[in-house]
Amino acid sequence: MQEEWRRHGQTLGQLLKARADLGGTTPFVTLVDDTMGEVNLSYGDLFDGARRTATALLGHGVSTGGRVMLGLPTGREFLETFFGLQLLGAAAVPFYPPARKRGLEETTASLARLIMATDPDLIVVPEALTLPVAAAAHIARTRAAVVGPCKLDGHGHLEGADVSTDQTALIQFTSGSTRTPRGVPLTHRQLLQNIEATLRVVGTREGDVVVSWLPLYHDMGLIGLMLMPLFGGLRLVLMSPQSFLLDPKRWLHAVDRHRGTISAAPNFAYQLIANRLKDSELTGLDLSSWRFAGNGAEPVMTTTLRAFADRLAPYGFREEALTPIYGLAEVAVAAAFSPTDRLPRIDRVQARLLEQEGLAQAAPADDAMARSFVSAGEPLPGYRMRIIGPEGPLAERQLGELQIQGPSVMAGYVGPSEAEVPVFDDGWLRTGDLAYMADGELFVVGRSKDMVVKAGRKFAPQDLEHLAGEIAGVRRGCVAVFGVADAASGTEKMVVVAETREAPDRHQDLARAISLGLSEGLGIRPDHVTLLPPGSLPKTSSGKIQRARCKESWIQGTLQPATEPSLWSRTRMVRQALAHRLIRGGTRD
Repeated sequence: MQEEWRRHGQTLGQLLKARADLGGTTPFVTLVDDTMGEVNLSYGDLFDGARRTATALLGHGVSTGGRVMLGLPTGREFLETFFGLQLLGAAAVPFYPPARKRGLEETTASLARLIMATDPDLIVVPEALTLPVAAAAHIARTRAAVVGPCKLDGHGHLEGADVSTDQTALIQFTSGSTRTPRGVPLTHRQLLQNIEATLRVVGTREGDVVVSWLPLYHDMGLIGLMLMPLFGGLRLVLMSPQSFLLDPKRWLHAVDRHRGTISAAPNFAYQLIANRLKDSELTGLDLSSWRFAGNGAEPVMTTTLRAFADRLAPYGFREEALTPIYGLAEVAVAAAFSPTDRLPRIDRVQARLLEQEGLAQAAPADDAMARSFVSAGEPLPGYRMRIIGPEGPLAERQLGELQIQGPSVMAGYVGPSEAEVPVFDDGWLRTGDLAYMADGELFVVGRSKDMVVKAGRKFAPQDLEHLAGEIAGVRRGCVAVFGVADAASGTEKMVVVAETREAPDRHQDLARAISLGLSEGLGIRPDHVTLLPPGSLPKTSSGKIQRARCKESWIQGTLQPATEPSLWSRTRMVRQALAHRLIRGGTRD
């Protein structure tokens, strides 16, 4: 496996230089702005810009082995700074910049924790954010300066430092949906090995074009859809997340216009397309070129796969292109892929056996209570997976914790460790995900620490949240479900907290509808339903609900409704709420 990527260069900087040397004028990335205007960058353009930026970074005291936090939006400045760091042999630490005014104090405190964990030499953010980020740096008591990209306009062409393949190239943070985000250091070797294994499964072809709107501060966008085409010599069409969220059809039109063959997104984006776009917005589209539509970074819903395929079939999209993916920051990005060019595999299992005995046995066709899970396929080449129970490894169709071994598995986290949560088990990475294997393929059920246990039955909160989000009046993606221990009953109380725009006098009826929906869908009624206005639930920077914080606040009685915003603020928050849904791909925590 190593021989292939060694021919292209053993580090990311060497890889870019090799591409520039072989075809400096060959177009690599097309940057698409919010008006669908385009700017093309060749390998040579990007390499020259990276060398100039590296020279400027040196002037700011950054050198081999250093760390730079990078909070720039998608665009040329991000790309040149990222690769300038790779030429220097310094680690890039992409992060989501604090762009929201609402909750700025809390956001600043969260950023300060990331700064303390990273201990960077420099922090690069847009000029407009240098002051609030400097405030976070002050709280963190860091020595790092905060600069805008204009300060990195160097005058020189650094040829690059002597960088080891085992040097840290990237520190990416887990999402923080269940605990404080933790930094995952990845070397050049780990990144390139994971990318090469991914390319083997995808099976790239001459003329492949990658289309992406995913954020570059997240592994799925950065590694899976930016570094991967660089490694494979593929064309990249790159949009900003905001461009997609303001007008989702732009994603499809970019695929059509550039004859895109490879693209990926979290499940919510596919559901958004299926639900929101009108026929008039799709007229004339030709999506027949799209052969690989990766779905990862959050639970893959069977209903979403079918809805998206049905909605876009008249425009040339093939359902076989839909490819569920499982990944996590701790292995770079990808760990398992569903086989390409086949229909997604859906496994229907008996709910009672799964919830009470941890057995994923096939359900009869007439079983209305059956649970459905989407196959994430087989481990990538060179990777191994096992399912572990209290007594050790489990057989197929037994539910337990998923553990992974592979060439890109991290060595450990950056910053303060959580000693009470072991990361490795005899050399195997503990993912914290509950899963089972069937016919050699992986089926992920949910996060082990998030499971809700009621009357001896175990429920994945994602299933409950999805059902609740289908109720009219509930904001999709703005639901948290968790269990609270109840000594009196000897089991857990199930709590549902959901955002709604319905007036308070409608809340009682909506709460009943949520209870009825969960009862009909999964045979369980929640003990408490709490309804809040939009923007009330705590979320990560990538838009995932922070269940642990929500649960803690609910128990303490501090989960307060947000102040009812103005019409203008509500419009803005709708866009932000969508933006914050952007996830990891495979990154989860």
